[in-house]
Amino acid sequence: MLEFRRSLPAYKERDALLNAISQNQVVVVSGETGCGKTTQLPQYILESEIEAARGASCSIICTQPRRISAMAVSERVAAERGEKLGESVGYKVRLEGMKGRDTRLLFCTTGILLRRLLVDRDLRGVSHVIVDEIHERGMNEDFLLIVLKDLLPRRPELRLILMSATLNAELFSSYYGGAPTIHIPVSSAMII
Repeated sequence: MLEFRRSLPAYKERDALLNAISQNQVVVVSGETGCGKTTQLPQYILESEIEAARGASCSIICTQPRRISAMAVSERVAAERGEKLGESVGYKVRLEGMKGRDTRLLFCTTGILLRRLLVDRDLRGVSHVIVDEIHERGMNEDFLLIVLKDLLPRRPELRLILMSATLNAELFSSYYGGAPTIHIPVSSAMII
């Protein structure tokens, strides 16, 4: 599994991604389907936080536009980590979830994060928010972007990562005041 993870295009950009995230409150990441951004970037962040002795305070929320995506991606990431779902990786969708007290990486739907923001406007305890598939815009996704933009000045230590499969990253970068963008190129070896 580790060999497969290292073969993904995202692995070549790992250091650049982690460096950009550590130095900027908002980062926009684009890359074609299959480059590893959805499954790998959250793991890179978690692994980096653990290596820096911040694993216990690390709490990553990664939104997916659909419940089936949140569930499937969480299962995949847990398997890649050699864990059972509900250990360091979990998910929460409407009326269902699998997480434990040691869960540090939670995949959820956009609606679940919006509901959490209703009761916890500052997302206390959350270190990173990853909004995946941001190009699939809808009312919930647009509202989430507005709420998160409002939250950032109150939580300067919070990191926001926006991910998109398309190259419209500049739109999101400009909305967040010129946030840096990183594109993960798909290597020719990955094209089938």
